[in-house]
Amino acid sequence: MVSLQIQYLLVIKYGWNEKKVKGIEIFLHGIPIANGLGTAIAALVLKMYNPADWDCWIHSYPHDCTPTYVIRREEDSSDMVVTNCTRGDSAEIFQWAFFFVPLWAAIAFCVFVMMSIVRVVETMAKRTMRYVVNNPIDRDSEGQEQGRGARHQHLVMTAPVKRRGILYACGFLAVWIFPTITRLIELFNAEPPPLLNVFSGCFIASQGILNTMIYFSQKFRRIEQNHWWEKMWSLLKSELFFCCEWGGMQLH
Repeated sequence: MVSLQIQYLLVIKYGWNEKKVKGIEIFLHGIPIANGLGTAIAALVLKMYNPADWDCWIHSYPHDCTPTYVIRREEDSSDMVVTNCTRGDSAEIFQWAFFFVPLWAAIAFCVFVMMSIVRVVETMAKRTMRYVVNNPIDRDSEGQEQGRGARHQHLVMTAPVKRRGILYACGFLAVWIFPTITRLIELFNAEPPPLLNVFSGCFIASQGILNTMIYFSQKFRRIEQNHWWEKMWSLLKSELFFCCEWGGMQLH
């Protein structure tokens, strides 16, 4: 998600072309992959993978054991000096260090980027409108007309990207709010409500479908049909049978 937002920022705000973006593409893909592999292997070596409510993830085992950080925090009121966790000692700390802190840092970065993009697109739209109002088209001035056409084309291309970027960020936030609350409750040695676990498991599994819906929403709006089910059928035909000739799907 961060890599996607960086691409939006470079293209929309700083005017990077496709060739320049390809020059840093290896970093946009390589850094997330390296981070994922690094934390996954480290958790495996440290024996952190155990049953964790709705999935198998970084968690202490047994589930009700007392981790080392709790013993140290409550050393004056606790008789325990050594943890009784057989696996995943202080796993909650690793949950936040390996996942939730980077996750919410990424969400904060995405929100910041989207706010920057919104300001850029809105400023561009205001300048375009001001130019149209104050400078009526001079049909004899080919350069002026071409310049206005270029501005209009740039606005047409960036506005959908702005909208889609906002939707991606909102979908990202919606998916991870419930798991974060769940792990935050567990961090303070409390038991999360079962319904919160259900929401967490359901929303994590919905990340893919949300991204798919956002990706195809622009195409869906552009299909010239009267009813939503006709648009849906046309979209499915174009995506599933793209190699064949199908009528009824006209984009503008």
